[in-house]
Amino acid sequence: MTKRARRSAARPGRRAAASGAAIALAAALTASGARPVEAQVDPRPRYISSREAVAWEGRPFDARLSYGPDSLQFGELRLPSGPGPFPVAVVIHGGCWLSIADNDYMDPVAEALTAAGWATWNLEFRKLDEPGGAWPGIFQDIAAGADHLRDVARSYPLDLPRVVAVGHSSGGHLALWLASRHRIPPAAELYDEDPLPFRGVVSLAGIADLAQYHAMNVPACGDAPTRLLGGTSPDRSPRTVEASPAALLPAGVPQLLITGEDDYAVPPAHGEAYAALASSLGQAATHHVIPRSSHFEIVAPWTDPWKEAWGLILPFLERIGSGRGR
Repeated sequence: MTKRARRSAARPGRRAAASGAAIALAAALTASGARPVEAQVDPRPRYISSREAVAWEGRPFDARLSYGPDSLQFGELRLPSGPGPFPVAVVIHGGCWLSIADNDYMDPVAEALTAAGWATWNLEFRKLDEPGGAWPGIFQDIAAGADHLRDVARSYPLDLPRVVAVGHSSGGHLALWLASRHRIPPAAELYDEDPLPFRGVVSLAGIADLAQYHAMNVPACGDAPTRLLGGTSPDRSPRTVEASPAALLPAGVPQLLITGEDDYAVPPAHGEAYAALASSLGQAATHHVIPRSSHFEIVAPWTDPWKEAWGLILPFLERIGSGRGR
């Protein structure tokens, strides 16, 4: 049985634990036109593989809820103990916006957040190489998935005035975009009159500036940033102004960016450049580099880099949750 079939067959709260065989981020990047990541010539070390990053046996979600008619339009809700209402973290996975990854590998992050008192909404969505995921579908799914929390809150004890986005890699891009989309101009294709407001963003090894990332010529995601915008490279596409978090600055909500020192997919220089740009525009944004970490350690709670990253994430969320981070 395929992974998707297993997930469709599993009842909410009883899904089989994610395994390393569920995902092959490092081996499937040829779908984007790039060579596989593990074939890249790069002197920086990889301390754990993508397979190790998802080898996790943890607490199942409490409910899997659809936000649209497609089988990939769903979120997995985890609730802390107690009566609530709980602040909410929208969790978004990476994978170069492609079907080489799904939301299972963010389960450990979702579980850590839930243990810290945050309800988590681990989103799945249609990717660029899946029916309906090409421009503007992937953005529409992320927006609809986040906005669906208004419906979810009718049945579950969620505190919607306290919502943050937490994303990894290309999911970091989508998390930053979610918290910035209220800045999209009305004439733009991705404009939404009433987006769910966010209180902050945590971007873990996230792509924050589509044009700058494209200019860096990082091979890990191949031509996926161009495909994300429908076929025109981010440095030339008019869609960049509505799809890139950097173009939507200042977002007006605190942003925490964390990158591994040896990240081969999203080098630290990318996050540093974005944070500098954001600060110059009056945006509260900080970027931290985690030593001896590559791309996946900061979403793997059994690693030392995660522990250091968590030491930054938790105080940030506490400020957001209490209202002091505004």
